[in-house]
This record gives sequence, structure tokens and C-alpha cells, in this order.
Amino acid sequence: MPLGAENGARGMDDTRMSDETARCTVCRQPLGEDGRCQHCDDDVHVWTIQDWRPLLTLGLVIVLGFSFTSLVVNTYSDKEKALATRYYQTGLHAMDAKRSPEAVADFEAALVYSHYNFQDGLELTDALVASGATSEALAQLHAFRDQRPGDAQVNLKLARLEAQRQQVDNAIRHYQDAVEGAWPEETDPVPQRIASRFESADYLVRQGRHEQATTALIALAAVLPTASPEQQRLGELFLSNGNAMEALKIFEAELQQYRNDRQRVIAQPGRSNENRLALKVSASEIETGKDRFRAALLGAARASLALGSHAAALHYLEEFKPDTAESRALREQLERMEALDPFARNANTARIRTERTMAAFHIAMDRLSQCGVPFAQSPASSSQSTPPKDPEQWSGFAKWASQLSPMMNERKLQGRDDVIESTMRFAFQSEMAAQNNCGKLSPNDEALLLLARERMGASR
Repeated sequence: MPLGAENGARGMDDTRMSDETARCTVCRQPLGEDGRCQHCDDDVHVWTIQDWRPLLTLGLVIVLGFSFTSLVVNTYSDKEKALATRYYQTGLHAMDAKRSPEAVADFEAALVYSHYNFQDGLELTDALVASGATSEALAQLHAFRDQRPGDAQVNLKLARLEAQRQQVDNAIRHYQDAVEGAWPEETDPVPQRIASRFESADYLVRQGRHEQATTALIALAAVLPTASPEQQRLGELFLSNGNAMEALKIFEAELQQYRNDRQRVIAQPGRSNENRLALKVSASEIETGKDRFRAALLGAARASLALGSHAAALHYLEEFKPDTAESRALREQLERMEALDPFARNANTARIRTERTMAAFHIAMDRLSQCGVPFAQSPASSSQSTPPKDPEQWSGFAKWASQLSPMMNERKLQGRDDVIESTMRFAFQSEMAAQNNCGKLSPNDEALLLLARERMGASR
């Protein structure tokens, strides 16, 4: 190339390079002599889309990155939830099928995928108990209680577990915490608390904690709706705890409620369609309430019997129709009591009175033989008797029996009301002394005890 042409080309390249380097890299405007961009340094400069393009591009990349990450995380989280639900349901089915070891494995897997969900943990403790891992379940429940000391579900499960381990005081304490504790927001706490109160009171009754059970039952009666079907159960618990008067009040209230409802239905005119519909609905309710009415009649009869009111018990049983096995058993008990009572209204001849007196004496003697009282022992019962726990007490009964024994024939008892009365006191006091110490009661022993309550006002 000629030298002049080469110099000319080099000059053009230098000019182009100087133009490129003389422009601002941000706004592409010419630079000043000092090499600074007048436009970018000027406060009133307005940025264009070209100015923002690099930042917008960077922002878009960041947003897309976060969206993708969120999509991946949510997808993984949904899969974890699905797996947790599947293992949880499988665990429930395993528990229903009495396959507790499988249930433990399923609930443990559910816990992992649910990131230790509280409800999954509670179900796991049930499975652990069912599989025999009581210590592990107890440790888990105590850990939950440390985290949620006022949680009713945790305390209720602890109470049941401690009851199973025969830790009575601990069980009672946890039952009380369950009654006063907080239930999940998605559940109605009222029926849950009532159910906990029932379970706690039933446990106290079965453990023989009569004073504590009485307090718990009175508190339960204060919150249980009068129309609740559980009123019958409450009366039964009062009766089992020896609170026969409280039980009778509940049963009588149930009977009165049924009679009032029935009378209201009968009194309705039923003329209009609306009234006839109301009558039909009420009649249906009355029909449903018959079972409660019959149960209340039996409860009232048993409560009256426990209170020593033979006549009242018989009155309730007369209204109970048709008979059932339980009502027949009660009738037989009443008949047995009457057959041992020389002071009953139908004991209208001297022979009947003496026969009943002698029968009561021999029943009491057989009962004393079970307590190891030497005088009362017969050859058949001596091998089965146990040594008396209080020899001095039983020696008094033996002496009393030895005084009465020669009089136990029809001829000597006729006209001797004083001996008949002394014999019945002996029978009553012997049965009361032996009821908790000398083995199982026979039906005749129970009849004499009931007579004792009626005639002597003896407490249960």
C-alpha cells in the first residue's frame, strides 16, 4: 500500500477510536475535555430506559431465580405433606387393626415428614403404649408437657398412662390438669372437659377415693346440662361412690322430666298442620326418651334400696315394665330381704317371725365362720376360713352367738320379742363387721346388710 494511503487509513482509525473513547459508557453522550460526562454529572439529567437496562436485566434475573427456587421448595414441601398424611393415615389403620409395632413405624415416619407435628407425636405415644414401650411413651409425653404444660390432651394421656402404671396420685393430678387445661382451637372444649371430668370421677370411684370422687361428681353435676343423656351415667357414678341420696335426686329429676315432656305432648291440641307436626316430633322424642326413663326407674330403685327404703324401691320397680334381668334381680333381692325380716308387714304370725329370725341367725353365723370366729366355724367352713384380724372384736360376737344359740327354735322364740330383736341386731352387726374383711358376700348377706341400713340407719 502506498505510504500516503496507509497514513490516511491510520488517521481515520485514530479518529474513530477517539470518538468511541470520547463518549460516556452510561448515556453514550460525548465526554468533556476533562474526560467527565456533563450529562451524568448534571443534577437535572433524566435517565432513559437505556440508562436502566442493566439494572432491570439484573433485577429480572434475580426475580426469576427466586421464583424458580420457590417453586422447587413448594413442590418439595407439598410432597413432604403428602407423605406425612399418608404415613399418618396408615398408622391409624394399623392401630385399628391392633398392629401397634407397624403403627409406631408409620407415625415415626409421619413425624419426620411433618417436621415433628404435635398431633403426630400424640398418636405416636398411643402406639408406643399399645406396643408395650411404656417408658418411651411416658418420656415423650413429659417432653410435650414441658413444652405445653397447660395442654389438656397431653395431661389426659399422661393420666391414663399413670393409671395403667398404678401411679394413682400422679394419675389424679394429671386428670385434674386435663379438666382445667386448654383444648385445640378447632375443637369444642365444653364436651371435651365434661368427658374428662367423667373419666376422672370414674377413676376416683374405682380407686376408692370417695371424698375426692364426691367433690369431682358435685363439680360435674354443676356443669352437666340437665337435658344431657349423661345424667344417667352421673347418677350411676354417685350410686357407685356411696352417694345414694345424690343419685336418687338425679334419677328422680330424669323421671320428672320425662313425665313433664309426656304431659306436654298429651296436652297439645294438634289442630293445625303446624301443631300436628310439632306433636309428631315431640312424640318421637318421648319414644326415644323411654329408654332413659326405664334406666332412671332402675337407678331410683337401686338408690332407694341403698338408702334402706324397701317400699320406695318396690314402688319404682312396679312402674318398670316389662321386666328385665336386672329388674328381676332387684325384685328377688327385695323378696329376699322381706323373707329375712321378722318385722315386715306380712310377718303376721308367730311362726313366720320365728322362722325369719332363725334364718337370719344362721346366715350371720355362716358369715362369721368366713372371718375365722371359732364358735361360728362348722367342719365344712373351717378349712376355708381366715384367722380373725381383731380377735377381741370377734370374741364379742362369739360370746353373743353362744347366748343366742340355745334360743334358736320355734318354741323358745314364740312370744319372745326381746330375743327376736337381739338376734336381728346380732345378725345386722355381724354382717356390717364382716362386709369388708371376710370374703365375698352371698345374696343373703347382701339382703341382711340392706335390712341393716333400713332398720338401723347404717351407712354404706
